[in-house]
Amino acid sequence: MLTVITGEDSIASRAKLQTLKQEFMQKGFAVTQTYIDALEEVLKSSSGVYDLFGKQSVYFVDGLSSKYKGREKTPFKEIVQKLALEKGIQIIDWENGKSAYELSGLKRIASTFDEYKPGKTVFQLLEYAEPGNLKLFIDTLEVVSQSQDITFVYALLWKYIRKLIQAQNNTLESSVPSWQKQKLVYQSSKWNQKSLLQFYEKLARIDVSLKTNQTPYDLRESLELLVCYYLK
Repeated sequence: MLTVITGEDSIASRAKLQTLKQEFMQKGFAVTQTYIDALEEVLKSSSGVYDLFGKQSVYFVDGLSSKYKGREKTPFKEIVQKLALEKGIQIIDWENGKSAYELSGLKRIASTFDEYKPGKTVFQLLEYAEPGNLKLFIDTLEVVSQSQDITFVYALLWKYIRKLIQAQNNTLESSVPSWQKQKLVYQSSKWNQKSLLQFYEKLARIDVSLKTNQTPYDLRESLELLVCYYLK
């Protein structure tokens, strides 16, 4: 059986993953963290069902989608499909920040598919990330920070600004839905190209500054100071 845990809210999906591990251990399962390239052995080996102590096994893996993609049939896809049908073997796949749209192939074969989406207010915050929207952004950030981890908000904003840059340069990934492309192109048109690139670079510097203790401000304060310049 195959369970996929994913979503743009990677913090929530990661928390679900850890909860599942604890639940399986409490039930007496043999919990194993493995790699996607080792799944063939999991399928072949008799220990795929029970370990040496007679415990039923459950395998946790990260990023099946890195190889399970495209329309072509591959040996790896066949292995994953067989595992998804094998009731005696449980595979739990965690996908970092992926949407259901990006994982349509895995969703079709998964017995359980858990997607964790950001709250509506988080999406509103991203839409407010444009010049002239400083007050709206700051006010919404205040609301979002009460229910969302600020690290997650920062990562989502950084990823969103990168997509705006790609939209300006017509280099968005083919997996992005057409309706989302149109929206990103529209949002990116509200930015001066040079300012957008500078904003993206300064966002990246925040992470470096915090990790190297080169700033007296925390992550939220750093974000607020940065947008005061670029979103005014």
